[in-house]
Amino acid sequence: MTKNRNDNIILFPTNKIVEKSTTGPVKDDKFQKKLAQEQTKQFIETTVDDISIELLRKFYNLAIKTNKDTFTKDLAVLVDVMRGLIYRDFDIKHPAQILSDKLVDLKKLKDGSQSAKIDYTSLLDTKHKQHKPFSPDIKDELRDINDQAGMFDGDDIND
Repeated sequence: MTKNRNDNIILFPTNKIVEKSTTGPVKDDKFQKKLAQEQTKQFIETTVDDISIELLRKFYNLAIKTNKDTFTKDLAVLVDVMRGLIYRDFDIKHPAQILSDKLVDLKKLKDGSQSAKIDYTSLLDTKHKQHKPFSPDIKDELRDINDQAGMFDGDDIND
């Protein structure tokens, strides 16, 4: 097994370099972007793994039958959609995003909050009633989170 010698490279923030003449040879932009994207993907995969293990523990503690084949299938879909969600936050394409885009319809409500409806008819052979994926409690929590967005942003160190 050959290991890529660039697998363990962590880029130093270029805006922190004071004396640029001592930094050695300049690497091309294409290499820098590819390396940064690979590091981002590795971060996302590790994050999804961590969340998935915690989620699996919670299911197990709730006495959900985690050893059933159907549980494994459902969990696989859930984890991959979660992976697509996080990849989208980093502007990286993932097939699960297409699934979300096709299945979920968002509407703005009068109070400014959003309502999500899932329509499975594009996947199913039979007509299926639309579902509201969020319970009222979850909707309230999302509204509270959206109302607080931006309140606790960090200081911009480039000012």
